[in-house]
Amino acid sequence: MRPYRLKKQYFRDIVGGEEEALIDNVFPIYAREHVLSEDRERFLAQVNTPAIRERLQNEDSYSIMYRCMNSDNSIRYMDAIIVHVLNENGKSHAVMGVRDVTEQTMSLQHDLAEKLNMEMELNREKHINEIKSAFLFNISHDIRTPMTAIKGFTELAVNHIDEPGLLKTYLANVSESNELLLGLIDDLLDMSRLDYGRVVLRQDPCDLKKAILETVEMYENTVKEKSLNIETDLDIPDYCVLVDEHRFKRIISNLLSNAVKFTNNGGNISITAKQKHVSDSGSARYEFTVSDDGIGMSDDFIRKMFEAFEREESSTVSGNTGTGLGLAITKKLIDVIGGTIDVHSEKGKGTKFTIGLPLKLADESLAVKHENDSLLCNSVTAPDNNGRSYRILLVEDIEINRMLAEHVLNDAGFMIDSVPDGSDAVETIKKSPAWYYDLILMDIQMPVMNGYEATRKIRAMSREDTKLIPIVALSANAGEDDKRLSMDCGMNAHIAKPFDVAHLIGTISGYLRKKNQTEN
Repeated sequence: MRPYRLKKQYFRDIVGGEEEALIDNVFPIYAREHVLSEDRERFLAQVNTPAIRERLQNEDSYSIMYRCMNSDNSIRYMDAIIVHVLNENGKSHAVMGVRDVTEQTMSLQHDLAEKLNMEMELNREKHINEIKSAFLFNISHDIRTPMTAIKGFTELAVNHIDEPGLLKTYLANVSESNELLLGLIDDLLDMSRLDYGRVVLRQDPCDLKKAILETVEMYENTVKEKSLNIETDLDIPDYCVLVDEHRFKRIISNLLSNAVKFTNNGGNISITAKQKHVSDSGSARYEFTVSDDGIGMSDDFIRKMFEAFEREESSTVSGNTGTGLGLAITKKLIDVIGGTIDVHSEKGKGTKFTIGLPLKLADESLAVKHENDSLLCNSVTAPDNNGRSYRILLVEDIEINRMLAEHVLNDAGFMIDSVPDGSDAVETIKKSPAWYYDLILMDIQMPVMNGYEATRKIRAMSREDTKLIPIVALSANAGEDDKRLSMDCGMNAHIAKPFDVAHLIGTISGYLRKKNQTEN
């Protein structure tokens, strides 16, 4: 090879002042001293004499992209072009030019990266839009299903107002559809909190046997209607464990609900519980199973059953309603607790879910206190107050909700004063004599002063009764964070809207009994 121009140092150090040099001597030295190790073998494979001769017999030119290490340890991108030329005598020569293309390459890489990022963002946005569309389609269908029943049966109830038998049937259907709609809303909120890691699990004493049996009891009417046989084998000790009882019941309920739905009339359902292992640290591992001899699930559905809104085709064919969120929520809750869930199912033979949960054992004193607190809240009527009615201050800004609560509480035997805002509640307490009110029911979201601020102001008054009066939140802010905020500002309890009448009256009565016990 004969060098024509050596602008940079790479070849100058090797060729020096020689007019000619052997190709197969120069390039190995150049590659060893300058070419990046990752590119070295590929470079040498294309610049030896046989390779150049072979390539130029079939091509007019070819190029090699590779990288070199610069004297400042920066990486430079190089482009070597080898061209076949003929001199005036018709003799073949190969001309090679090497140039530094770092700036062009970096610019191209930047442009490609931007294009790739743009394509990824477009694909991500497209995927999100597809998810949104599927979500809106599913949620629209699932909301309209109970709403259709509510609207239709309400109109029928109005048209048959003087026919008590029909009226009772229609209102029962409205109530059932209300529960379905409320369940859908709760499922959506739970999925949102679980997806964003906003679920805070309580650690309260819980009697697992009692919790499971109470969950089974919820399905008593449906079980009777379908002539199902439910067997429970709860081989666990009687002492309590620390767990979020509401969430635990939710897990069992979601699985039991599916078993009841997808087991044919006269079928069998089994629920078992076992304590598998107790550690020295005061924790135990529990195993729960929910199994049935129902219609079973296909292998395709089992692979995606924990995804939101996924439903087996047979569920729509059979007319079974549901949000398609139950199993997704169940899996996420079990993951948060640190447990496991497995499933075995065969079409036409049934399904068995197996859950493993690590739970801490509760201190006996905590368990006794929890049981006593629960017993205080079982009444559905106002407790006896030596012939005097209890007076409650109801704070609620929505007129129709205020009217409903007033009727419910009056029917239970309470005297009610109501105000539409937290600021009104504070002024009413200020102007009332000490111990005039026995309990305050406090909404949270109100236009002038919210329930949190109103509670803090009432608790801060320089009166003994304002420090001790039970204040119970009655709010549509129904998340665990909302309950925690209610407790933090000085409230005693939190009841979510729409409220269950028995739970509302039972909670109020429990606090009033406790108040009486303290006074006596």
